This record gives sequence, structure tokens and C-alpha cells, in this order.
Amino acid sequence: MVYFAEAIEADVLRIRHQFLEAPGLRLSAASAARVIGVPTAHASDMLDTLEQEGFLIRADDGVYRRAEPLLA
Repeated sequence: MVYFAEAIEADVLRIRHQFLEAPGLRLSAASAARVIGVPTAHASDMLDTLEQEGFLIRADDGVYRRAEPLLA
């Protein structure tokens, strides 16, 4: 049986991948929206989800970064 992810789940995976590919990446909601081609409100929801999971940290300026960058 094939299962399809909800749109926000698929988009969360896409933005998570961006942060995994570039451990030093810092994005605002507007920047994340441009990177993956979604509305800013949707990007904000995704980033908040990743912050709640502990994957991202939001700075005071509203920019998100990885909570624990991968060690090389």
C-alpha cells in the first residue's frame, strides 16, 4: 500500500533537507518561502513545527538555524 504525506509534511521534509544540506544555513520565514516556493505563512508554520521538534532554533531577529549542526 502507498501512503501520501500531507502537503505540510512533505514541505517540512523539504525545508529540513535544506538545513541538513547546509548546516550553517540561516533562514527567515520569507527566505524559506522563496527557497521552496510556498507562501510565507506556510513557511512560517513549517519553521515553527521544526522549532517545536527541536530541530531548529529561532533567534530574536526571527531567523532560524539548526539546533545541532552535523559534525564533519
